[in-house]
Amino acid sequence: MTGQGQGASVVSQAIRTIRRATDLTVICIFLFMVVAVIAGIIGRHLNIRIADALEAATFAQIWLTTIGASVALRHGSMFALDTVTRHLTLQSARVLSVVIAALGIVLVIVLIYGGILLTMASLRQMSPVMRVPMWTVFVSLPVGMTLLCIELVLRVIERWDRPFSEGEEELT
Repeated sequence: MTGQGQGASVVSQAIRTIRRATDLTVICIFLFMVVAVIAGIIGRHLNIRIADALEAATFAQIWLTTIGASVALRHGSMFALDTVTRHLTLQSARVLSVVIAALGIVLVIVLIYGGILLTMASLRQMSPVMRVPMWTVFVSLPVGMTLLCIELVLRVIERWDRPFSEGEEELT
């Protein structure tokens, strides 16, 4: 195998690993959120303090939303209008695909930057109920948006021959 082939293999393996880790993280966060909400409901009926469960569920939902965006994009669950794209030539579709990805990346970079500023500003701030550092919640924005940026780039690469077709990701 050539050096270039090995490099591509390493990159493909890294992408698969990141995607598996992201999927597993989303599943774990979702399960935690469900348990926290159920605990809150049961606690409310048994007159047990539920504020911790509610705040934990809220923080889990924030993480789930930011990280889950990359999973949703990968599986084609993001909002899309395909009326125009069905009638484009392959070259036009590729150009539009790159332009859309570039605009998306600009937005994601702004969100990453804002998330870093928010995280830095909250280094000494604690949550009101559980007293956990708020940066642990706010850091979800740069983490999730970085994953989304990776998926935006991969979407263009993986769908180069059919930019607006529906289907599963190729690097599963």
